[in-house]
This record gives sequence, structure tokens and C-alpha cells, in this order.
Amino acid sequence: RFIEQGWSSKELIRYLVTTRAYQMSSDVSARAVEIDPDNLLFSHARTRRVGAESIRDALLTISGRLDTNMFGPGANALAAPGQQRRRSVYLMVRRNFLSPFLETFDAPKPFTTLGKRDVTNVPAQSLALLNDPFVIEQAAQWAEAVLRAEAETDARVRRMFEMAFARFPSDAEMAGSRAYLTDLAREYGQGKDKLVWRDYAQSLFNLKEFIYVR
Repeated sequence: RFIEQGWSSKELIRYLVTTRAYQMSSDVSARAVEIDPDNLLFSHARTRRVGAESIRDALLTISGRLDTNMFGPGANALAAPGQQRRRSVYLMVRRNFLSPFLETFDAPKPFTTLGKRDVTNVPAQSLALLNDPFVIEQAAQWAEAVLRAEAETDARVRRMFEMAFARFPSDAEMAGSRAYLTDLAREYGQGKDKLVWRDYAQSLFNLKEFIYVR
């Protein structure tokens, strides 16, 4: 039908994302659990993890380092963390020089055919978000930007929640954040705000809400 009407790809995407089905919440009602436990009738959206490239681009976006320029030469997927700025779609793909970070989150290997991507949930993904130098670099950049933009602790926490999750923290999350920041400040000592807020930023990256769409 869409082809017959001469719709462009942008028009088709606009139509899809404005449908009721696309905009459903993943919150499940008691009635839906009772009559449709497997969600075969699509009574609610399925929680899903975003793709590897989207996770990488989200990290760059939040840190303020994403280069949104289009076209041009490809970027080195194995460049130093501070040199990675381009969107993942512009990363050069070389058979023997693949990005370990993207592979961890199920980016397909270019030397085999794949009809559908795997979507795994494995410990290596949490370890990557904890230890990968690229992630640590983006957390540090994000922390510095927030320190410049906000002077008060609560304002910084609210700003970071809004940037990462498009919502403000709950009272419990705010209290937990204050306690964690206090512990970090005690651990690092005075004058180490950048390290304190870098670790806090990285802790937000490690929340499931950051890489899952509900």
C-alpha cells in the first residue's frame, strides 16, 4: 500500500513511529498478564536492548563529543578513546581490526552472513561498561561538562538523570546518589571532584535503563 501511494522512506518511518503500537509502554497490566502472558496479542511493548552502535553513539552524545557531521572519510574504530568522535555508522570495518566494544554488544561480524542480530545479556557487557577505556573517557568528559554547568550536587544529579534517561531521579534515587557521591568523595579525598563525578557518571552508564528501551 505504501509503495503504491509513493511514500518515501521518511514518510513511512514517520507513520510507523506515530502509531499507537509503536508508542506503547512496556508496563504490563494485571489483566494483560492474566490473558496474554507471552504478549502474543501485543498488549504492551517488549523491553529491548538497543544496538551496539546506538550504545556507542549515546555515550558520545552524552559526553558532548559526538561529531554529527555527515559523509567524509571513515573513522578508525580502534583509535584512542579521546580521538573517537564520529557516529558508529562512519566507523571503518576491517575484518581483522573490529571494535571489541561493539562486538561485546552483538555487532555482527562482517565476514559472515547474519539474517538477524543476536541480542545477548552477558557479564562481558557489564564489564565493558565498567572497564573499557572508551567508556571511562566519555564518563570523564560528561562529568567535566556537568561540573561546569551546575554548582550544586542535586542540580548535577538531576541534570545527569535527565540527559541519560530523559527523566528526573526519584526521591530514593536522589538519596542513593547523595550517599554514593559522599562515599566517593571520602575515598578520593579533597579536590578530586572530577574523579568523583566521573565514577558517578559511569555508574549511570551501567544502569540497565541506559541500554534498554522500555
